[in-house]
Amino acid sequence: MNRITVEEVERLPLAVGELYGFQLEGPAADTAAQALYLDGWVLGRESPVRAVEVLQEGRPILRVKVHVPRPDVAAAFPDAVDADRAGFTAAIGAPRLRNRFELLVRAELEGGVMVPLATVAGRREPLALPAPAGPQPLILTTLGRTGSTWCVWTLQSHPEIVAHSPFDNDARVGAYWMSALQTLAEPTSYLRQVFPGEVNEADGWVGGEADIPARLNNAALDAWLAGDRIDELAATCRDRIDSFYEFLAEQQDKGARFFVEKFLPRQISVDLLRELYPGAAEVVLVRDLRDVFCSILAFNRKRGYHAFGRELAASDDEYIYSVQRSGEALLDHMRDGRETHLLRYEDLITAPVETLEPLLEFLGLDPAGAAAMVETAAVSTRAMDHHMTAPSASASIGRWRTDLEPELAERCDAILAPVVAEFGYATAGEDSPAAV
Repeated sequence: MNRITVEEVERLPLAVGELYGFQLEGPAADTAAQALYLDGWVLGRESPVRAVEVLQEGRPILRVKVHVPRPDVAAAFPDAVDADRAGFTAAIGAPRLRNRFELLVRAELEGGVMVPLATVAGRREPLALPAPAGPQPLILTTLGRTGSTWCVWTLQSHPEIVAHSPFDNDARVGAYWMSALQTLAEPTSYLRQVFPGEVNEADGWVGGEADIPARLNNAALDAWLAGDRIDELAATCRDRIDSFYEFLAEQQDKGARFFVEKFLPRQISVDLLRELYPGAAEVVLVRDLRDVFCSILAFNRKRGYHAFGRELAASDDEYIYSVQRSGEALLDHMRDGRETHLLRYEDLITAPVETLEPLLEFLGLDPAGAAAMVETAAVSTRAMDHHMTAPSASASIGRWRTDLEPELAERCDAILAPVVAEFGYATAGEDSPAAV
């Protein structure tokens, strides 16, 4: 049974200029439940409070309207607008949370002003199911334009590793079903069967910001829906992953022990996969961030539009900081205590056999298979051309020194060198642009 324990609730200093008052009445510290319920009230001074938002690691995971009737608040603030409907109630499903989580609760005022209200910290029990017999996840944690598709192509060249058409589809079957699990385990989703709303509403089962109660008046039914039903749902989602890769392994005539998929650092879906697949293994793929920056700019030019976050930056110079933050996130992920194997793109290109041998040992596979993997992966496909922005893989190493204008190259190195040095790369003042 997936259970949440709240360990600490801290009210933040009240923004007197923005709010009349605020109270988080639940959850309380040292309490446990099968979902995280938040209840309270918040009242704006000059601008009405439209919603309460909950963030995890800076990302919104819940937004609920502030409109629950609160006659007690209206009595305490008789002159305040909307005081009679200043309440909120919300619930977060357990799979949405990290094993150790800290949430920020904030108010959204009319006009978009955000006011921090409180933090809630605690832990979530891992999902616990009997171990599956089929292929286990080979989690490739990386960033965009790190040579990750080539890496998946190389890994699936092993007779015991399966992937689906890396250069064509870049499948995310595991991430898809973990996302489905998170969505269907949200109270706003599974309570839709009790509060269906408009029967013809498109995607109403998702819940989202559905205007329904966070809990039922029937406590026993609430506990039943949020308890073992979530484990059963997790088992169903895992079965869909297993079935897909077992079918794919049969198609490819492989006795697959692993299926490989790409993930970004700090995705909660990785936590869930590790819980559902005790035999999962994780490889962290890195590439010199200065070359990543160059590759993104070149790929965007090739396709004719900005992507990989460049569309959010005002200039190439500003975008360097986005690449820096991504690199820091990958570094933090690698240092987070989980067992991983570090793989550098440059090593995979310049010394593939010597690089793959320790990786195969890490996976519990015969390292003698590395040479055959390299030979199989060397068979090119037309789909590879779409991904390439350099004449060859070797030409993509250290390209930042020649591809960028001198001033931009200098800025790129100055901003990114501290991060790339942590991954073992030489900086501009040293002889080699490649990994050391």
